[in-house]
Amino acid sequence: MSTRDDAPSAFEQWESPLAGVADAVPAAAEDMAAECARLRETARAEGYAEGLAAGRAEIESHAVRMRQLAESFSSTLDNLDFRLADMVLELALDVARQVVAGELSARPERLLDVVNLALKQMAETSRESRLLLNPDDAALVRPHLEGVLDKSRLRIVEDARIVRGGCLIETSQGDLDATLPARWRQVVQVLGSNLNWLE
Repeated sequence: MSTRDDAPSAFEQWESPLAGVADAVPAAAEDMAAECARLRETARAEGYAEGLAAGRAEIESHAVRMRQLAESFSSTLDNLDFRLADMVLELALDVARQVVAGELSARPERLLDVVNLALKQMAETSRESRLLLNPDDAALVRPHLEGVLDKSRLRIVEDARIVRGGCLIETSQGDLDATLPARWRQVVQVLGSNLNWLE
């Protein structure tokens, strides 16, 4: 058997099939780690962008709802102001009605002012006029007006339909309504209400 000193032996010539793989594994692991980091960063950026867009959409939705609530609140306050003003007006008119009724009960002679004012408004040329009064008021007014009334021009007539505290003068030219409900209607119309004297 002859041997050559410089020739490699068969064992030396044999290479392990994994010899090159061992060197490639660290490089592939580094590439894989870099790819995973890149994918993770891409996924994080996409998730952030989606979350940001969803958050902005939700904020916009809440902002629209808040605007609607603010407008509704403003409208509700305006309606409440009008309702409150109407309620205050009704309360004031109710108090006024009670005060007037109480004043007429406590001081029925206040009717004389109403009658005198109505007589002043009556045309001087009116003949055969009638002053209609509630029977209780007529008893109060008659003694005060008997001496000053021209009986050919105006006579006092008792009429139970006339509410106490007012009068009605009937003339050939038209009627002068100074009844309490008529005067009340004038007041509440000026104030923009429609409350009747008797409800």
